[in-house]
Amino acid sequence: MTAQPLTDRGRRTQMALVDAARKVFEAKGFDGTRMGDIAEAAGVSHGTVYTWFDTKEAVLAAVADSTIAELYEGMRTPSGATALDRIARANRSYLDTYRDHARLLEVVEQASMTHPEFRTLLADLRATHVKRVSGTIGRLQSDGLATASLDQDIAAAALCAMVEGFARHWFGRGEIYDETQAVDTLTALWAAALSLQEEK
Repeated sequence: MTAQPLTDRGRRTQMALVDAARKVFEAKGFDGTRMGDIAEAAGVSHGTVYTWFDTKEAVLAAVADSTIAELYEGMRTPSGATALDRIARANRSYLDTYRDHARLLEVVEQASMTHPEFRTLLADLRATHVKRVSGTIGRLQSDGLATASLDQDIAAAALCAMVEGFARHWFGRGEIYDETQAVDTLTALWAAALSLQEEK
């Protein structure tokens, strides 16, 4: 459970705890983090941490909530002159956002092994990504720019899995790629999968 601050001072204290906790979780992982580690990193007493959060899971949930808007923003389809340009910008935006939060996502995945609320959080992120991409594919099909026979939901799920998996291995498991080449290649694979047509 997370207590709701009623004063500006309380909000500042809680935010400082969340900021400190993110650094600790990223350094030590979910299993390796203790409430005392968070208190030490924030420069407060153990009691102060428990005033605002009753468990380590509640702290991690608050940390995840503090970045969730950025993760969703990274899934939006940007504007662009052509469909191919929009896909390229979307891939770059997703990769940039994933890079910023890769370690935290890894920690949340670790926590999800034993705490279903974090599995739900990750599933919701995935579902939002797939839904937005499915909508994009549907519009491309309606405009005659993508293969109409493709199931837009299955195509979206597969293409999202490609980009998500690539990002996970690139930023979380030490693989090294040139960013421009990565975006160009992912975009080319998207275009080929959808038989994307040039706009007239």
